[in-house]
Amino acid sequence: MATSILVRRAFHAPGRAFSTSVIRFSEAAAPKRQPDAKIAQADDVTTAPEPTSRIGKLIKQSKELLAFYKGGLKLLWANSKEAKALKQKVEKGGYVLNRSEFQLVHQSSKDMLKLIPFGIVVLILPESIPLLVIFAPGLVPSTCVKESQVREKVDKARQIMSKNVIQSAEKIGSISPEDFLSVRNFTKLAKGYGYDFDLKRIDRKHLSAYCRFMGLQGWGTQSILKGRINKHMDYLLQDDELIAQEGVETLQLNELQKAVEERGMRSLGADEEHLRRSLKYWMTLHLSEPPVSRGLLVFSRMFLLNANYKG
Repeated sequence: MATSILVRRAFHAPGRAFSTSVIRFSEAAAPKRQPDAKIAQADDVTTAPEPTSRIGKLIKQSKELLAFYKGGLKLLWANSKEAKALKQKVEKGGYVLNRSEFQLVHQSSKDMLKLIPFGIVVLILPESIPLLVIFAPGLVPSTCVKESQVREKVDKARQIMSKNVIQSAEKIGSISPEDFLSVRNFTKLAKGYGYDFDLKRIDRKHLSAYCRFMGLQGWGTQSILKGRINKHMDYLLQDDELIAQEGVETLQLNELQKAVEERGMRSLGADEEHLRRSLKYWMTLHLSEPPVSRGLLVFSRMFLLNANYKG
């Protein structure tokens, strides 16, 4: 969820320690402090009691959700304006986007495509939005959904697919997870099976599974699914090149989590160091020459979903 990097990122200044000293005044010299009208007024204000009835709680939750979505739409609009300005700078020539700006432009473009259908739902049946977030998070702008919700849903689907793929491979006995755990073994495997994993040779059923595993929509014809994967991999290639230029170490935790999830890897329960190792391993394969087959690269994520990437 992921927000984009330039607009959504929060910077926290280091905490400062302030020391206080006590100054004693004599009673005669001490000025009489007049009561602060604002403070006195604030003291009279009592917080509204929490609703106890079921209807009251539902109303309160609905108001909170609407406020959250309203804030998300405002953020989406601000991101869109910023992305438009960046595009204009690039079009004029002489300006190159850094990774944060590239992410903002990319995410803003995706979110704007979702704005019209999402806006219609908000206007017609706002009560159904939580269900839309649960069952079709891909139709909700990233600024209007919590990333943790999406990650948990995607992870459940990935775990099932990963288990099925590993079990099927064990029956055949031709490929094992160990074949993908080192760049050297992976390269050998790519030479032997790369052609079989060319996206042009993969049927619709498996292309749909590949899309869903990578967090993409799994509907459409074989041609549509292949184009969807290629478009996503083109984006990842650009992103990998920018990360390679700036360094994996420059990414903060929320950026790492988003990056590995987009590449078909887990962020749930993983520490920061593990996320960096897994991203570096992916980049080594994705940026290699000759390039690894995209189908094989996605297929390998199913084997390595719960892998421990060693330094």
